[in-house]
Amino acid sequence: MSRSGNTDSSRKLPLAGHCIWLTRPEEQAGPLAKALQGQGATTCSVPLLEIVSVPPDTETRELLSGLDRYDFIIYISVNAVRFGLPAIQRLWFDYPAGPKNLAIGPATARLLREKGLQVRNPTRSADSESLLKLPELQNIAGKRALIIRGVGGLETIANGLRERGCSVDYAEVYGRLLPAYAPPWLDEKLREFPPDAIVISSAEAMDNLKTLFSHWYPQWAELPLFVSSERLAAKAASIGFQRVVTMVGATDARLVKGLQEAFAAAQPSSQV
Repeated sequence: MSRSGNTDSSRKLPLAGHCIWLTRPEEQAGPLAKALQGQGATTCSVPLLEIVSVPPDTETRELLSGLDRYDFIIYISVNAVRFGLPAIQRLWFDYPAGPKNLAIGPATARLLREKGLQVRNPTRSADSESLLKLPELQNIAGKRALIIRGVGGLETIANGLRERGCSVDYAEVYGRLLPAYAPPWLDEKLREFPPDAIVISSAEAMDNLKTLFSHWYPQWAELPLFVSSERLAAKAASIGFQRVVTMVGATDARLVKGLQEAFAAAQPSSQV
């Protein structure tokens, strides 16, 4: 866990005086934390997912060995690149030129480009629905797609592609675990850094938050969740969270903007 606070000079910034918990894996929380601190916030990193490599099994190796048979290779996240590309490079001297590489979010696309690959990603929003709107994925009957992802996960993209006549396979190259936090440690964080917002951008992170707190913290349902989509807001309500604010998009810029707008809206209007 890491945290950083604001200073006197930041009091007039949009997020000054607010403590924001970030729940991404530790190695992925840095840029968002820096952006929020630049707006005056205090940030506290409490990762709700631990990312671990999953060695490719025989089926996954066969899929990756036949990469050139696919029309599309879809990288679902930064971790799909971090763990998927090394697995591919062990099987291919040169990355196959035939398939089109697609990524959901800008960070995933940026990492692929840093690796020397051409990639397309949605520009207005980083979600499954936006990916499915890309022109490349409209007339795809008879095409083949390989989705590189973690174990499990949503079926939105696969279902959308299959409805259009595209066959879909999965290469699952990493897993997501629940971090091992003891209740006294979490209690200390709640007392020392009471959150004004807990940023959640995945359903699994939300489930883990409830798992971690519900057995010892009676007020768990009152934790202030700021979620990155309507889908996550609906899930939060369905499992009992009572303080949920919906933002639009999981990119750093959209999260910062969403937090600014939410806290600005909560401020009482001044009277002249």
